[in-house]
Amino acid sequence: MSPVLDASVPVRPAHGVTPVRAGNGVETIDARMLVLLRCVLAFSALLVVVADPPKVSSLVELAYFGVGVYFVYTALLAAIAYRLQWPAPPRTLHWADVVFYSFLVALTGGTNSIFFLFFFYSIMVASFCWGSREGILVTVASSVLFVAAGLSSRELHGQDITLVPAVYLLIFGYLISYFGGYERLLRRRLALLREINDLWNPRFGVDHTHGTNLDRLLEFYGGKSCVLVLRCPTPALNYVMYSASRDKPGYSSTPSYVAESAAGAFLRLPDSLAAFYHGPARSWWGRLRGYSGYDFELGARTNSFIADCAAWANLLDTQVFVTVPYVQRDGASGRIFLTTDHGGFTHADIDFLAQVSDAMSTVVENMSLVEQLISKAAEHERNAISRDLHDTTIQPYIGIKLALDALYREGGTGNALSQRISELINMAEMSIRDLRQYASTLKDKAAMPGGFLVTAVKNQAERMGRFYGVNVEVTSDISPRLQGRLAAESYQIIAEGLSNVLRHTAAKKAFVNILCENSHLLLKIGNEAGNGVGELASFTPRSISERVQLLGGRTFVEQRQGGQTVVHVTIPM
Repeated sequence: MSPVLDASVPVRPAHGVTPVRAGNGVETIDARMLVLLRCVLAFSALLVVVADPPKVSSLVELAYFGVGVYFVYTALLAAIAYRLQWPAPPRTLHWADVVFYSFLVALTGGTNSIFFLFFFYSIMVASFCWGSREGILVTVASSVLFVAAGLSSRELHGQDITLVPAVYLLIFGYLISYFGGYERLLRRRLALLREINDLWNPRFGVDHTHGTNLDRLLEFYGGKSCVLVLRCPTPALNYVMYSASRDKPGYSSTPSYVAESAAGAFLRLPDSLAAFYHGPARSWWGRLRGYSGYDFELGARTNSFIADCAAWANLLDTQVFVTVPYVQRDGASGRIFLTTDHGGFTHADIDFLAQVSDAMSTVVENMSLVEQLISKAAEHERNAISRDLHDTTIQPYIGIKLALDALYREGGTGNALSQRISELINMAEMSIRDLRQYASTLKDKAAMPGGFLVTAVKNQAERMGRFYGVNVEVTSDISPRLQGRLAAESYQIIAEGLSNVLRHTAAKKAFVNILCENSHLLLKIGNEAGNGVGELASFTPRSISERVQLLGGRTFVEQRQGGQTVVHVTIPM
């Protein structure tokens, strides 16, 4: 079958749009209001039955008993809902209501019963809480049970059945289901856009932002995979691919650099074109939808790129996908592909995904702007700190070293204190060298690689052993992602922790563990119990906690038996 155009309403361009986890479950709804409405319906049914009991005397007691039990049931539900603060009604309640309303219809006149209007309550609850599919199921079930109740009561009441209420129930039940499901879908879409536009921590970087947003799109649609292919012109032309897959969760934040020829296969269409495609191997409904494209610049549909979409389906190993352009104001451009192995896409999905793409690019642009502002402000601050460090700290240290040199020469090599003075001179030289290196790094904004972090920590451990007799064991398992500011801050945290061991304990053994696990950096700084030291009082290292909090991490102190103390630090990378 040849592909045909979708007959949906044309979409508007998404470029320039300023735009709870948006999962597939029930959004927050006032369940207490719903159970109160159920109580009102039960009470009104009780009044109607009392005022106009069934014509068949044998059914009167059964009607009273049934309505009375239902009223008590609804009252108990209301009490439980208020007691437990239900966020949403359980799924089984509206089905139980359908069964009772069918029973009530059978007792009170069959298809001529006024109680068929109660079915609309169950349909509304199912539609607005669980979506249009659930609403349509409840509508069909209500209509079937309504007709069955009419047939069963025909012999009791001696009345002919009429299908007009059943048709009325089907038509208006479908309308309620459609609008209820559409309202729920809009709330989920707004929740997704709100999550994408939430404030991001620039330290996590653009890769983390792209990966998280692709995971959210994948979860929202329940798709198979979601791919973002980018052409980045600065600082040098390169092509990057982000991929989120249902089969491989957790890898979306790790980009892969692709060759220009491979990226060109995905980026050969204009940046203004969006499209969905259903391959010929899909169901008849999918084949009926076929292919449809929309050009935002022309404001019209197009059928000119079906061959490219068929090639994309082959590259993505799928029969159904939708694609929208991704454009940033800094020149970066690309394309988002969302695939699925069930269901399909429409022009409404193109419209929404175009808004999502625009929101994603806006977030990245804002992050880049914030990073530039922070970098400029931090550059001036670093230069000022570097100058102050040289004038107020390094120069006095140099004076102390010169004074120690003079004292050493005055005492001569035969003096008993000469050896201790020589050690102090070495410590001063090492401190001056570290301060100069720190000032230079601070001024030049040199990034610390992860491997250098381990080397620096081992050097610090060697100094503590040489000068203070504290044996520090260093173990590490780091990731290539550990570098830059995070590596430098980690070194400061570890140095502060070892300094605390030296100043506040009498321990002669300590350890440092540096571990990169999944997307987090785990640091452990601990010491053995000092001689004559029992269990220590609970404490929190203030300086370490403040540093970790600024990095978005957490800190806790473990007090082990025998006075051992371990500081645990977890920082997201």
